Amino acid sequence: MRILRAPLLLGWLLWHVVLSSWALAVATLGPGPVGSPVLVRYPMRSRTDLEVTVLAWAITFTPGTLVTVIGETDLWVHVVLGGPREEMIEMLAQTEDRTLAVLRGGTP
Repeated sequence: MRILRAPLLLGWLLWHVVLSSWALAVATLGPGPVGSPVLVRYPMRSRTDLEVTVLAWAITFTPGTLVTVIGETDLWVHVVLGGPREEMIEMLAQTEDRTLAVLRGGTP
């Protein structure tokens, strides 16, 4: 069942790449400042090297986000078009939920 979730994860990620690319293009080409970047500490549930690597890749693959530090239990993520930290953490939690659903099984 986990293998069937992989294409769904890929489709979800590609959709977020499109959305993020559009938001960055609008912010960059529009008048005024680009946005308010934010650095977020995300307490991750991923524990194995594979889980952490896939999560960090999925986050960095999305335009406007970059994993800057990988710790034992958390990630530090730079978000170009930041907002409230709670929203950023929720976005990262959704990404982790979906990656873990593929790697561990369970509900996405």
